[in-house]
Amino acid sequence: MPLFPQSFIDDLRLQANIVQVVQEYVPLKRSGRTYKGLCPFHSEKTPSFHVDPDKGFFHCFGCNAGGDVFKFLELHERVGFQDAVRMLAQKFGLTVPEPVEGDAARQDAGLREALLKIHEVAAAYFREQLELPAAARARQQLRERGVTPQTIEQLGIGYAPASREGLKARLQKQGFAQGVLLQSGLILQRDTGESIDRFRNRLMIPICRDTGSVIAFGGRAMDADQVPKYLNSPETPIYSKSRTLYGLNLTKQAIRKVGYAVMVEGYFDFAQVFQSNAAQPN
Repeated sequence: MPLFPQSFIDDLRLQANIVQVVQEYVPLKRSGRTYKGLCPFHSEKTPSFHVDPDKGFFHCFGCNAGGDVFKFLELHERVGFQDAVRMLAQKFGLTVPEPVEGDAARQDAGLREALLKIHEVAAAYFREQLELPAAARARQQLRERGVTPQTIEQLGIGYAPASREGLKARLQKQGFAQGVLLQSGLILQRDTGESIDRFRNRLMIPICRDTGSVIAFGGRAMDADQVPKYLNSPETPIYSKSRTLYGLNLTKQAIRKVGYAVMVEGYFDFAQVFQSNAAQPN
């Protein structure tokens, strides 16, 4: 099946306000930072359908339906992905490019999907590690920086243990092949042929697309003599440093509202600003 260029899909997802789209079908009421309403996919009297504008996702806690704005249209209109793309493009005034044909395009799309899944698993692994006894010093360093548990959760901060193959073992258990693990940048291969985790003994900060999907990581050294102080993911088919603005997934709604953005230098600088802003009354 022909595929649309990934750049167009990413641009359309950025333009398509999921709350605006869903509200055409479902009455929504604001509930904290999300919106809720009666699920359109099953019968219910108590709202269990939630839409998160910052992450660009919807989820029903009653029937477990969920996904991005494309998936919502696919389910509600009972159409395929390409038709959902065309409907959204028309709604938001974007010109639809010709679909990309051929096996190469399909393979590229499959690789991107696998890399996104690998990063999703990795993010969960790092969060789990932060809760273990071995991460006591990591949690202490976060407390010393004044990062609250709520901010840790919102930013998805985790911990990469000193183990050389902890993440590698988790990803292999999930069925990912060696080749795609190396392409993810999370596993590296030494000259000896041995493959090990890129990130070890570091505080881990997930880097996300504006939609909330994790596409890379930044790792902060735990020890003063550990170099480099910050170790970042290499560029991959899903991550381009020059096209990615850290924290945009959490701030894009506020930026649209006020019409400007304040840039800071590092991950923890962002954490402090984000935390301070979250503490302010609406």
